[in-house]
Amino acid sequence: MLLLLLACTGAPVDTVDTDLPGDDTAPTEPEGPTAPYVVTVTVTLDGAPVADAIVKQGGGVGEWATDADGRAVVTVDPTVAGDQMVVAAHPRARVDGVDVEGPAEVTIALVSYDPSDNHDYVFADPGPESHEGTTTAQCSHCHVTIHHDWFASPHRTAASNPVLHDLYAGTAATLTGTACAEAGGTWGTAPEPGTGTAVERCLVGASVADTTDGTGACADCHAPGINGELGGRDLLEATGIAYDAGVHCDVCHHVSDIDLDAEPGVAGRLRIVRPSEPASSPLFGIYAPLVFGPLVDVLNPRMGSVHTPLFHEAKLCAGCHEQLQPVLVAGVEADAARWPDGRLPIHTTYTEWEASPMNPSAPCQSCHMPPDPNVGNAADLHNEFEDVMIGVGAGWERPPGTVRTHSWYGPRQPESNMLALAASLDVSTTLAEGTLTAAVTVANVGPGHAIPTGEPLRALILLVTATCDGLELAPTGGDVVPDYGGALATRTADEDWVEWPGAAVGDTLRVVQLTGAWHDYQGYGPFGDGRFSPEEKGLPVESLVGTATVLAVDGDRVTLDTPLPPGDRAYRTRGQAHAGAPGFAFARVLTGAEGTRMVPHFQAVDVASDNRLLPGATWTSTHTFAAPCAAPSVHATLLHRDYPLALATARGWTVTDQVMVEAEASGGMR
Repeated sequence: MLLLLLACTGAPVDTVDTDLPGDDTAPTEPEGPTAPYVVTVTVTLDGAPVADAIVKQGGGVGEWATDADGRAVVTVDPTVAGDQMVVAAHPRARVDGVDVEGPAEVTIALVSYDPSDNHDYVFADPGPESHEGTTTAQCSHCHVTIHHDWFASPHRTAASNPVLHDLYAGTAATLTGTACAEAGGTWGTAPEPGTGTAVERCLVGASVADTTDGTGACADCHAPGINGELGGRDLLEATGIAYDAGVHCDVCHHVSDIDLDAEPGVAGRLRIVRPSEPASSPLFGIYAPLVFGPLVDVLNPRMGSVHTPLFHEAKLCAGCHEQLQPVLVAGVEADAARWPDGRLPIHTTYTEWEASPMNPSAPCQSCHMPPDPNVGNAADLHNEFEDVMIGVGAGWERPPGTVRTHSWYGPRQPESNMLALAASLDVSTTLAEGTLTAAVTVANVGPGHAIPTGEPLRALILLVTATCDGLELAPTGGDVVPDYGGALATRTADEDWVEWPGAAVGDTLRVVQLTGAWHDYQGYGPFGDGRFSPEEKGLPVESLVGTATVLAVDGDRVTLDTPLPPGDRAYRTRGQAHAGAPGFAFARVLTGAEGTRMVPHFQAVDVASDNRLLPGATWTSTHTFAAPCAAPSVHATLLHRDYPLALATARGWTVTDQVMVEAEASGGMR
């Protein structure tokens, strides 16, 4: 065991020859008991017996809680591989344990850790993608598989995401040369993300500093590992590890508790405790190691582990994935009639789950950190190296599935199939007197939260098309994709529908009519609890009137394949611009001070609508087409879109529309 402990502290280790001489050596009789036996354990905390401490055999499967006298009786299985130990854990102390060799009475003396947060502590480096050449000062040295998962996750890039920095600084990192001016931007000096160095950047749109009185609280969750005092930091202060590693091991595993009444992230909700007691050996650094995690029996002194059941609970994720914020726009307050507490629901993934059937049996970790049956334990040294000494140093072997992946699967990882499992589509059709009517039902069938959830710039877009013998049918009415489905230009009834600057041959013009009615959907919070009227829910009923295709362009004037019918609104569309198309959409729509829709959270002054599909919810839209054949076909596609098209176009971002699910109905009726 000493060899491994020294190796895990970075000390030099000599090679030891473990070969036994000769082939005729007599077999050695096993030492100690071979059948289960009991050990009576007394656990003290700071010298006094403590109740409700957890006691178990290291690597064993059973757990016992101490009584009022600090006592528990543990059954030890001597066939468990590795060091034979009894371990005790308490949420106020580092895990500790004693060796056992048979029935005995033992005492485990736990010592409370200092619960204050040490501002002088420097967050540890998670390490490079490969563990080769690392030291135990880097997490990847031992936690090989977990580090590999994390390295490819959105958590690692949380502080360095270029889209985040474009929003924060009012820039467009992808626009170079004249493309900046063509997008309406100007070249100016601004700090470079990750270094803070003043560089020339394309300035497009308002920054957080321009819009708010502060930092937008972005760094509190996106860059929680900025050294020093936590909370309220400027995102551009994130440099080095804080920038490169984003939400990393040494941040999350210094969370001792969650305060749901505090502000998100390291502003208070994440109760961070960085170690302050002096280390017992310079091999451990300046301070005595201290980490928080879900396992009871982590005894390696390099860790200083505290058992924290929180890591199995959805509440841990609420540290950042729940945000009710005041209006951040300087000089503006929330509409008190709509938002009596003065706060807008920006991120509500945790409370969506809390109200779902998934609570409490399937917390966030169940889906987003699924079990990894291929690893032996959290360090995974058993899979990576030979001759690992099981127990205190390398950990004990865990039952398959005990260790969870640290990839935090979501919509940005298509290979996870999370989106494909989230929703279902059902299409039914009727055909009468040349009119095909399609009813398309979208259902949230997988997640324990709304879809989409998280970042409110996201949306689900439903597209519905119909064909006869492979030829696309003309839509004649029914529900449409709303404005945030994307339009290259929008005109109201009192504007000119003949001149369309920027139009190109092949563009589609779609005309919709506002019926005067409002969709009465079952959304989040006041959008579904009866407090808002259908009109206050903000989703007008729009009906498709007709479409036309641009055949020719003369200056700004367009020639169409068919005259546009009268209506309330006309959209010019192309490619990923789907506003006015047969279909529907689901999103939380934040509005800005000037009425702009789908704005970033720091510009939001209201939530206009929120028809995202809650767990188990369904929504049916209807659409009509002119059908000259006896057996038309209807095809429905549900897309997940990461950013609003208008915002992405202005900043030069690539909009990713991921297909979640498709469905089709053929024939005259289904």
